[in-house]
This record gives sequence, C-alpha cells and structure tokens, in this order.
Amino acid sequence: MADNHGVATAEGGMDMEAHEATYERFIALTQLIIAIVLSIVLLLVLWGLKGHPMLALLGFIATAAAGAVGGMTDLGWKVVAPVFVLLGLACLVL
Repeated sequence: MADNHGVATAEGGMDMEAHEATYERFIALTQLIIAIVLSIVLLLVLWGLKGHPMLALLGFIATAAAGAVGGMTDLGWKVVAPVFVLLGLACLVL
C-alpha cells in the first residue's frame, strides 16, 4: 500500500478536471439543499406557529418546483431564493 503513494498527485494519473467538476457540482447541490431546508423551516413556522396550513402547502409546492428547476439548471439556489424571501415575508406579516 505504501508503494503507490505518488499516484494521487496531478502528475500521477489523477484527472484533475473531472475532480474539480465533481466538486463544483457537489457544492452547488449542497447550496441548493440548504436553501430548500431553510424554506421548509419557514413552512413549518407558517403551519405550526402561525396556523396557515393551506399557505404552507402552496409554499411547499413552490419550494419543490423551484428546487427541481434549480437542480436541473445551472441556477441552483438562486431559483429557491425568491420563494424563501416570500415565505419569510409571509411569516413576518401573518
């Protein structure tokens, strides 16, 4: 096992472009998931604390749709951000 420690270097056959592309996709997916989870937390506030289950259901549908669009495009979390802002405003106003 100790004989091949030099294989993991950039000169030793590692595909650095594929590694960096995978890392960028991982970071984008993590950002998208964080935005979706934060939106779901606001949905729980709307439903559990504020008592608006229908608004929470509509917000969940909008969050799921925005998350799907963000996952399929290069926009990522930027698609979920407007839904998050609207849910935050609904939590403050209602």
